[in-house]
Amino acid sequence: MRFLAGVVVGAVGVLAAGLWFATTGRINVAATEHGGWNDRVDHWMNQVSNRSIEKHATPASNPFAGNPAAVAAGLRHYKENCLDCHGARDVNTAEFAKGLNPGPPMLDMDEPQKMSDGQLFWVISHGIRATGMPAFSPTHRPEEIWQMVSFVRHLPKLSEAEVAELKAGREAEEEHANRAAAAK
Repeated sequence: MRFLAGVVVGAVGVLAAGLWFATTGRINVAATEHGGWNDRVDHWMNQVSNRSIEKHATPASNPFAGNPAAVAAGLRHYKENCLDCHGARDVNTAEFAKGLNPGPPMLDMDEPQKMSDGQLFWVISHGIRATGMPAFSPTHRPEEIWQMVSFVRHLPKLSEAEVAELKAGREAEEEHANRAAAAK
C-alpha cells in the first residue's frame, strides 16, 4: 500500500512540475525557435497527428481518381488555397510560408504521397490544429475536396503547362521575395 501511495505521489509530483514549467512561460513558442524541446514537441505532435489522421480518415477512395477534369479543377483550387504554403515543382511558396514552424510539407514528396486518398481528404477537410493547415470543409463541397486530392496525387507529374498555370499571376510575390532576399 505504501509503495502504491509513493507511486501516486511521485506521478502527481511529476505532473505538477510539468504543469508549473509549462505555465511559467519558460517554453519558447516562437516560430523562429528551432532545436531542443521545440523539435521534440514537433516530432511528438507529428506522431499524434499521424495517428489521429489514420483513425479518423474515411476509407473511401477518390471518386474522381484518374479524371483529367478533376485534376484541372483541383489545380485551380490548389492554386488559390494551397500553393502559397505548399508550393509545387518550380513554384516557390509565398514569402510568409518561410516563417511557418513547423513548415508545411511539399505535397509531391514521399510522405504525403503515401497517404491514402481518404487520409488526404480528411486532412484537407478538417485541417490540422496548431500547424497553420486550415479546414476547407466549411468553404468547399466534398466534390471540390476530392478534386484537390486528385491534384495532390498529380503533383509529382506536373506538365510544363501546369507549372506555368500555377506560376501565372505570382510575379509580384516573386519580385518582392527576391528583393527581400537580396536586402539581407
